[in-house]
Amino acid sequence: MADQAQDRTHAEVPLSPSSDNELPLGELTKDLKSSLDGIWALGVDGVLRSFDGERNVLDARRLGPAQIREYVGLEVLPDVLLGVDGRQASEWDMYHPAAEDIPRKPTGEDRARTRRHNEELRRQGYSCDNPRPATAK
Repeated sequence: MADQAQDRTHAEVPLSPSSDNELPLGELTKDLKSSLDGIWALGVDGVLRSFDGERNVLDARRLGPAQIREYVGLEVLPDVLLGVDGRQASEWDMYHPAAEDIPRKPTGEDRARTRRHNEELRRQGYSCDNPRPATAK
């Protein structure tokens, strides 16, 4: 009897679209909700989360090992991500991450350091701006 109740409980929890490990990362993230003052962050649990400026989770996707590697963009993954499979994360954990999976908010000092770094890059001829869509004139 308890097994039947447990089966119903699991059946009632909807799986996010990211549980399909066949989707390319771009397809998986194209409808990820985001905020202008927010950030995307990959947790050590393998879940890609979109946070608002106050670090509330807006949306999340479970990533499989190949998607994690694609997102990180490195030949060799950091040790903390080796063997991680976000497809194992529960729906609850996706939207209630551990403290280590919530990016800290930048301080005024962090922002000043970034501005100085970007100014130095501009002096060297690099662009530090986010790409903007083309607009008709």
